[in-house]
Amino acid sequence: MRYSLVDGIRSVQSKAMTATQAGQMPTETFPDTPATERATAGVLALLMALTALGQLATNIVVPSLRDIARGVALPDESVGLILSMVLLGLAVGQLVVGPLSDRIGRRPVLIGGLAIYLLGSIGATFASDGLLLLAARLVQGLGASASLALPRAIARDRYTGPEFMRTMSLLTMAMAVTPGLAPVFGGLIADLANWRIALASTILAGAVALAAVTVSLPETHHQRTENGGPRAMLSAYAHVLRNRVFLAYALMSGAAIGGAYSEVSGAQQFYTGEFGWTPARLSLATACYAAAAFCGGILSRYIRASHRVRIGVGLIVAAPIVLLALRGAGANHPAIMLCLIVVSQIGMGIMIGVAIGAALVALDRSVGTASAVLGAIHMTMGAAGAAIVTAIPTAASWSIPVTMLAFGLLAVLAQRIAARA
Repeated sequence: MRYSLVDGIRSVQSKAMTATQAGQMPTETFPDTPATERATAGVLALLMALTALGQLATNIVVPSLRDIARGVALPDESVGLILSMVLLGLAVGQLVVGPLSDRIGRRPVLIGGLAIYLLGSIGATFASDGLLLLAARLVQGLGASASLALPRAIARDRYTGPEFMRTMSLLTMAMAVTPGLAPVFGGLIADLANWRIALASTILAGAVALAAVTVSLPETHHQRTENGGPRAMLSAYAHVLRNRVFLAYALMSGAAIGGAYSEVSGAQQFYTGEFGWTPARLSLATACYAAAAFCGGILSRYIRASHRVRIGVGLIVAAPIVLLALRGAGANHPAIMLCLIVVSQIGMGIMIGVAIGAALVALDRSVGTASAVLGAIHMTMGAAGAAIVTAIPTAASWSIPVTMLAFGLLAVLAQRIAARA
């Protein structure tokens, strides 16, 4: 692969050195955030928690979807909207908060987004009918879009080189494991109390996040232009979308997320529909998915950056091929599905942090806009994966690996585009 992440990091550092020697401030660093700055444990924990906030709101209700629908008189065919309204808000909101943060700064946009998220969480918890609940869930997603897009931009503002990649690895681990862990917590809360208490936990999470950002997170984006309107926003999007390296890595990471969402979305259809697993047992399977993605992120630290993409994408493609071969030979057992999806999730954990990091390293400005485009691609791919796996008119034991393989091949294509760019 001719273009590697190491090459990108070295290029950024070389430009920073050249600009510094010429007495100019490079676009990759800021006066109060030198390239050698180390990310403290507190900052990393806060950025990870912010990244997970939207996924928490989306997935904590998964074990209680039927109860929620009955509680607010939603028809059965509309149950999926309880999830998709948050995803819609996340996808649309990021396209606004990213460019806005490039113009006025990360901190005010993040605080405003968290306040909106908190209002949406309160509305969803106390909603008296289905329409109010869906509207509140949309507001939750719109607010959480800031906490999903801006931690990546903040990391790009503050850190460079290996420190930036370490931070991105942790942020993507938080994004990857939360969809698997949130249903476990939601199921426990629902068993002990009810679905409204599960939703109330998002109020607590939003309030804590808002307080933490207000008290401890300073502004990180200092080279910005507060002038301009729609034309400036369109110019920023044009700058981002013209960068082929960024688009290739964005598509690659989006394909990995699309495959992961298809695995989670098809889990109930496979484990419960074909083998009669209980909800508690099903939540353990999704927890294994999350643990595998986490382990992949840990393993990535011991793999050279230039090799992580190839290894991760290789595992993502190999797992469904083996699944399809075994299914074609007549082997259909939940342990087989679980083990090979774990392999796929490990692959995603290995490559996704470096793919997202490489996408952002490829740009020297409009980082908030770039993070927004990344987030929109991720949410779109995730929604597509969840929809496709249930739309294929066959058993889940076939539709899950077919969908996984399709997204894996898309990741391979994006990898080749990145290499040639």
